[in-house]
Amino acid sequence: MFRAVISDTKAWKNGVEAVAALIEEGTLQIDEKGIKLRAMDLSQIALVDLELPASIFEEYKVDKPVNIGVDFVELSKITKRSRPEDRIEMSLDSRFKLVFKGDTTRSFSLAIIESTSNPPKEPKIEYSSDVKVIANMFKEALKDAELVSNHVALKIGDSFGIKGDGDAGSVDIKLEKDKLMSINCKTEAKAVFALDQLNNLLKASDAQSLIHIKMRTDAPIRIEYAIGDGRVVYYLAPRIESV
Repeated sequence: MFRAVISDTKAWKNGVEAVAALIEEGTLQIDEKGIKLRAMDLSQIALVDLELPASIFEEYKVDKPVNIGVDFVELSKITKRSRPEDRIEMSLDSRFKLVFKGDTTRSFSLAIIESTSNPPKEPKIEYSSDVKVIANMFKEALKDAELVSNHVALKIGDSFGIKGDGDAGSVDIKLEKDKLMSINCKTEAKAVFALDQLNNLLKASDAQSLIHIKMRTDAPIRIEYAIGDGRVVYYLAPRIESV
């Protein structure tokens, strides 16, 4: 038996969106500690690791650990229909059920997909630099880069640099230390990433979310931010080229 109730609809929406932004289908691991998911996208370029602890729910009960395969495209469509004032009740039998209780009571059920694959292992990377930046500041810099290119070079050194270069022109953005929440650099780190992929990883973040970025030159970037009392971590492989 599994039953959970949450009134923080925004946290649930963001959690679902954090996964749906990257994969179409995934396996929710449900146990007494909460709900987890770790999966790679079809291209094997990006990995998502989501944790929603039991404490994020008003009510949470699970008799025994269970893994369920979910179509996140469909779950996202349903979840987007929830309203801020709704209370979301979740349960599991032959289907994954969601009931939105507000001015009206709306019940949805989602077919469970058979899942046989084990979650991928989290990459073990010794990062040389990291930065903490407010989401809106980072997103706006990426929008500037999109004006001239479909990929961007990120660099952590004395400052946090975002650089785009394309046939039409170039843009070079620097976020200095006093504009960042923190910056640490043992060794300067630089790598190039596709802009559409980076934007997907930031979809579930709020404007004031604190984005923690870890980098090593030409290694997968690690991006982490909070989802309510939970958190999401992404890894994204770089393009091996220079801008």
